[in-house]
Amino acid sequence: MHRIVIRPRVQIPVLVVIFAVWTLLGVTYFTSGDVLAERDWFGIVLGCLLVTSGMAGIWRALRLGVVIGGEGVRVRGFDSRDQVTAWSAIQSVDCAQIDVRGGLPLYAPVLRLGDDAMPLSALGSYSRQDAERKVEQLESLKASAARS
Repeated sequence: MHRIVIRPRVQIPVLVVIFAVWTLLGVTYFTSGDVLAERDWFGIVLGCLLVTSGMAGIWRALRLGVVIGGEGVRVRGFDSRDQVTAWSAIQSVDCAQIDVRGGLPLYAPVLRLGDDAMPLSALGSYSRQDAERKVEQLESLKASAARS
């Protein structure tokens, strides 16, 4: 089974723009030359901190998404470590409403892991049909992984 990577369409560009502005804010500390020429250590440290945290934020934003492969489902979140769920631990995949945003229901695949449920919010959609299509895709990939 080859890997399938599904990324959020809106969240990634928004986060990249925000962290690019954050990085440019850090770069502006060094453009006038006063910070480096006067050896303003607070300004130097603050500029370096803004640049490095902005670049790290861009990197994390570009990695967002869900990776579906032979080992299972890997959820790459922005603020946490990757969460890997093996195909053998997944009992079923359902479509459910996981949230309400802007007054509209958000539907997403939900992995049933025994007594626990793990919603895949990165695959969420305002269209129930789109979410159900993703559920069918996940179920077929789970079935093909079970045959391998």
